[in-house]
Amino acid sequence: MSELLQEIQKKLVFPIDFASQRKTDQLVFRTLFFGTVTASLIGFFTQSLLNLIICFGVTFALCLVAVLPSYHAYNKQRPEWVKPKIRA
Repeated sequence: MSELLQEIQKKLVFPIDFASQRKTDQLVFRTLFFGTVTASLIGFFTQSLLNLIICFGVTFALCLVAVLPSYHAYNKQRPEWVKPKIRA
């Protein structure tokens, strides 16, 4: 069973560089914030909890599509690691 979990874990690793982490964090925060406000307003004006949940679900799904896959744009600024000067 642990081998199966290790294979699944390898498939779920999405590498991303440090600068893009900051960008995606801001994108997630802004998307969810405005989506929450919009969903609340739609739910309030239509007096429907179902409309609120659907609107927020759509916002959440769009947010996942925007940031979850490891797009090539998220790996453009890969850090260069310092190479050791002393060899053993």
